[in-house]
Amino acid sequence: MRNILLSFRPKTLFAAISPICIGTAMAAHQGSFHFWVLLFTLLTGLGIQISTNVANDLFDFLKGADTAARKGPVRVTASGLMSVAQMKLLTFAVLLFTAVCGSVLIFRGGWVISILVALALLCAVGYTAGPFSLAYLGLSEFFVLIFFGPVATGCTYYLQTLELSRAAFIAGLAPGLFSCAILVINHLRDVEEDRIAGRKNLICRFGTAFGKWEYAIALFAGLLIPLYFHEKHLLQLLCSLCLIPGALLVRIVMKNKDSHTYNLLLANTGKFLFLYSTIFSIGYIL
Repeated sequence: MRNILLSFRPKTLFAAISPICIGTAMAAHQGSFHFWVLLFTLLTGLGIQISTNVANDLFDFLKGADTAARKGPVRVTASGLMSVAQMKLLTFAVLLFTAVCGSVLIFRGGWVISILVALALLCAVGYTAGPFSLAYLGLSEFFVLIFFGPVATGCTYYLQTLELSRAAFIAGLAPGLFSCAILVINHLRDVEEDRIAGRKNLICRFGTAFGKWEYAIALFAGLLIPLYFHEKHLLQLLCSLCLIPGALLVRIVMKNKDSHTYNLLLANTGKFLFLYSTIFSIGYIL
């Protein structure tokens, strides 16, 4: 069980939880909240994130991207904690679980939800699997920004209210950008191994200096989003308090030269995402 949990990468799961919390809070402010919808939305969102993580663990090993030189957290396939056959079975099980949870939401949201769930699961596997995987072509940031940002918040709001909301999609840009920042930390840490493995992510293409600025822009751009809501939701300005930890994180990233330090920065960026989402959600409801 411990090895399975390691493959789930718990420190990254805030990326799935946070936009769902924001979308739910915005729907609750409109007087629409259904607990069972929230439950299955969370299970589906977490399933998509975990499916991406376990498939990445498996296929990065098969492609030779995860080696003994890896500086990041333990990858269970590369370290031999789980066999390739076990990881294939785990990947299939998580995908199946996610599809079942997503199918429940189809009864609420209709055929559009079925298409989005299917597309998300396809991208979860295609993130590293296959000859045209998103992570190897440099499209991973785009996938994370869209699916863990506006799509997650907008669909959560829709499932609660059965109405589309431009505000919900705009609000989703912030968690999408912060999730991109988490991804950038991974790419900064693993840039040498990624280049050897043939990855073409943005940092492999343009260098670590570009990646550090990408991280800074993602954090500070995300913190501008609450300004869109402050006239009707004055407490959204409390999100500006996140400038303090955000600036500290950017400062450390800009000065950092130790690849192993990025492991701590990854965890702290996840906490930053959760902090922002909590403040935004409470401020929107009140």
